[in-house]
Amino acid sequence: MELVFLILVLTAVFSVNSTDPIVRTLYGDVRGVRTDKSLQFLGIPYASPPTGVLRWTKPVVPSSWGPDVYNATSHKPGCPQKYCTTYLPNASCPLQMSEDCLYLNVWTPLDATRTSGYPVMVFIHGGSFKWGSGSNFIYDGNNLASGGEVVVVNMDYRLGGEVVVVNMDYRLGLLGFLYTGDAPTDANGNYGIQDQRLALQWVQQNIGNFGGNPTKVTLFGQSAGAQSTFIHLMSSKTNGLFRAVIMESPPFAVPYREKEEALLLTERVRKILKCPERDIATCMRTKAVDEINDAQEEITLKVTAGKFNEYYEPIGPIIDGEELTTQPMLAASQGKFRNIPIIIGTTTEEARLFVYGAWKKNLTRTEYEAALAVVHPSHFEKIEEFYAPKPDLDDYRDDLCTVGTDFLFTCANRNATRNFLRSSNSHLYLYVFDHATVVHGGWGKEWFCEGHVCHAAELGYIFQNQLVGKPTSEEKQLASSMLMYWTNFAYSLDPNKGRLSPALTWPKYAMNVTSTMHFLTPKNNLLTNYRNGFCNFWDSVGYEQT
Repeated sequence: MELVFLILVLTAVFSVNSTDPIVRTLYGDVRGVRTDKSLQFLGIPYASPPTGVLRWTKPVVPSSWGPDVYNATSHKPGCPQKYCTTYLPNASCPLQMSEDCLYLNVWTPLDATRTSGYPVMVFIHGGSFKWGSGSNFIYDGNNLASGGEVVVVNMDYRLGGEVVVVNMDYRLGLLGFLYTGDAPTDANGNYGIQDQRLALQWVQQNIGNFGGNPTKVTLFGQSAGAQSTFIHLMSSKTNGLFRAVIMESPPFAVPYREKEEALLLTERVRKILKCPERDIATCMRTKAVDEINDAQEEITLKVTAGKFNEYYEPIGPIIDGEELTTQPMLAASQGKFRNIPIIIGTTTEEARLFVYGAWKKNLTRTEYEAALAVVHPSHFEKIEEFYAPKPDLDDYRDDLCTVGTDFLFTCANRNATRNFLRSSNSHLYLYVFDHATVVHGGWGKEWFCEGHVCHAAELGYIFQNQLVGKPTSEEKQLASSMLMYWTNFAYSLDPNKGRLSPALTWPKYAMNVTSTMHFLTPKNNLLTNYRNGFCNFWDSVGYEQT
């Protein structure tokens, strides 16, 4: 009798048959879908809808739906981002959007039970804190959760590095980061960061029933997701929520707004929406999402703080003294972060997506020089001398791409990583991704990224979700190696140790062993002192945009 009772309990916690895996959460049971590679649970609410009186408030845990079983078999709409496809490839934007968007997705290995104890990888999507969704196909965790495919010689076999994968949507743009003041009735900003933290807390409370180990969580993200990851690494509020991080293409040199700068942006929004000067947030809570998005679009690219982030991140986190107390590069230099294992890296042409996206036609030398003055006003003459423009070019966009990639990404990342070392973090791994996808078409209208290694180029290889065509055998090998390193890191905190050992050992980054993993085809290799002279230059002029 006791054995029958135990079986019934286990079945209620993780019921799996050929069609409908069911898992228990704190808020009720959820029904997922079995695929050929994983069990997936899509669109699970981790917070109440941030609508009505909950717009611009801290996220609230969801209400229980028991005894009903929640149908987690399809993706939910992404958070509002009306003009996403104007700036990004269509594949980077959700097909449907709603202000009711605080949901997460979970993928588990097919054999997962509540006793499996698989490592957990929680991903935060990028998109300049304005765009994107965890439900985009590129972030689908089906292949990552199952361990993907490893190509060795001419034989395929299963990697075996299975993990539980989680990603989430979080509030974006003005709905996620509007700051009107510090009063209880104000919009206090940084709601998107609070959403992410609540999702991480949900993981701690529930992921064990999905087969994950809540003490073995790796937080990883790309672009704004990587920036978010470092914000959580700086915060004491996330203590115990993850044990390692992977930051893909964090633009460390992009500064966040101070409160005064955020209020300048808010004032522009207030005028567009015809709200009174007093109690702006109350007025804005009466506005439709489309009105807010239209106002957001109107202020985009208009100078409010006089810094380079006006284009790259016109709306985003603010230094509020609570969620975020200091600028990332300053935090790195002062040791104001938790010392846990870190993988960090960039692509070779990070700035191309943004430079060619901003300038649709040729960039003259005069415009190039003016752009350098915006990038770094106090040292633009030194920059122009160091990155001497080639004479008599019709188009200087490629030159500006090199400057932007070094300044915002490659060298800022190296600077931050060296500061991590100075804070006694001895578990650091650096990489650079250097492969342009062979089959064209994945970048959509962003034709200028075809044949180039643009920002986000590595994502299709880590998640093993190619947007167009079939990958070549060398691309499969590249994707397999990256997935192996990433999942090994989740298992052991060392990319070299896991279910399988990679052919090329990835050395730790150290002051006297400055090796960078070079991801490319036909095979990976190691670089020493990557972009060393350029990064020494940027370290000498500094990264503050004054």
